[in-house]
This record gives sequence, structure tokens and C-alpha cells, in this order.
Amino acid sequence: MTQEQVIPGDIHIAPAVIAAIASRAALQSYGVVGMTMPNLASEVAAVLSRDVHRGVEVTVNNGEITIDLYVIIEYGTRIATVANSLINAVRYQVEKTVGSPVAQVNVHVQGLRVTHPDS
Repeated sequence: MTQEQVIPGDIHIAPAVIAAIASRAALQSYGVVGMTMPNLASEVAAVLSRDVHRGVEVTVNNGEITIDLYVIIEYGTRIATVANSLINAVRYQVEKTVGSPVAQVNVHVQGLRVTHPDS
């Protein structure tokens, strides 16, 4: 008897799925109060389409995943510390869920939000 070698096939994960995972991880990170788009035209399109992963752009080239995050950070937090924490959280969550290494996570701070404790 000879054994046949079965090739299981390929698994393709859509960039939108990776963006959804990254968006959820970003919004759960300390200091991040919101996500936004890189420009006004993209923001209008995201609002009209009710884009669930607004503020996340994912590029996959030759198996390398690059994630760009456009965030709004709470005023009074250290921006560098929040950004580094965000990079680590998103990288960990995407690699854990998808099973592929993330080459780069870029954080673009688009604004600061002041939260009034009296409100």
C-alpha cells in the first residue's frame, strides 16, 4: 500500500478581516479614544458606508502584513507610550488570531480629545 500525500490547500485572509481585528485591539488600548481616517474624503466615505474598521489600512505584500492606524488619543497621556502600547497590542492580537507575522504597525496620531470629568 502506498500512502497518498494530501496537500491541504491555501488559506487566504482578506485585509478587511485583519483590519477588523486591528481596529478592535486598537480601541481597547489605553489612551485611544477613537479612530479616524487619514483625510476628509476617506472620512466621509467611511461614515456613509458605516465602515466597521474605520481608521485602519492593511497592506499585504508577499506575505508581509503592514498595518496603518489613524487614531485619536486622550489628552494628557504620553503619546509615545500610548503609541508603543498600541503597536504591541495590535501586533500581538493580529499575529495570535491570523497566525502570520506582522511586519510593521504604523501609528498616525490624528488628534487629541479632551474629556471633561464634569460632563
